[in-house]
Amino acid sequence: MKWLKALGIMIVFAGNVCAAEDISIALEKAPVNMNDIQSIKRGAKFFATTCMACHTLIYLRYNKLAEEAGITYEKMPVNVKTWPLGVKPPDLSLEANVRSVDWIYTYLHSFYTDTTRPYGVNNLVFPNTAMMGVLVPQQGQLVLASDFKLVHGLYDRQPQWYNVLEYQSQGSMSPEQFDQLVTDIVNFLDYAADPYQVEQHRLGYYVLAFLLIFFVLVFLLKQAYWRDVK
Repeated sequence: MKWLKALGIMIVFAGNVCAAEDISIALEKAPVNMNDIQSIKRGAKFFATTCMACHTLIYLRYNKLAEEAGITYEKMPVNVKTWPLGVKPPDLSLEANVRSVDWIYTYLHSFYTDTTRPYGVNNLVFPNTAMMGVLVPQQGQLVLASDFKLVHGLYDRQPQWYNVLEYQSQGSMSPEQFDQLVTDIVNFLDYAADPYQVEQHRLGYYVLAFLLIFFVLVFLLKQAYWRDVK
């Protein structure tokens, strides 16, 4: 009978693994703020010291904020030809536009332990990702919840990552501190995708004000011309 019990445990475990591959995770709203310059600078610093070991930001060249953080073209791994697993890490210059800030924010939160993967981690948003768990030391080790299948079944909509994963051990940061770190990274990547968006929005108000005033002047001029016609 022992072998039947062992077989039952194996079937349950296999079911959890398969469910992890099939689950569809809702994207969490990223609390980005392009006016928070200090957050952007912290994200840039973390990118320079950690992310830039693999990723590039080719389209963010000659940017003062990036250069102050140590992000320069010369330091980027642009000439590396051979990568682990044969997968070249993508350039992240336009990642916020391509994927969305919500996707990045949820992705960075959603790594969990998976001993079947080469680096020992997997991701709920991007299953079988080739990326290493570079944020695991800060976040801690997360695993699929023991009642994973039940939790998924309770939701009519897509569950959030924190409904599917649970902490096995905490990292060097508290959950609140880790959330701030991820927010800083996403803030910076959103800035990298469009460094002038804040300035463009500011100028946009002036343009709209000018058009409004111009419209009033044209309307008054039109009224003056038609007064003579009558």
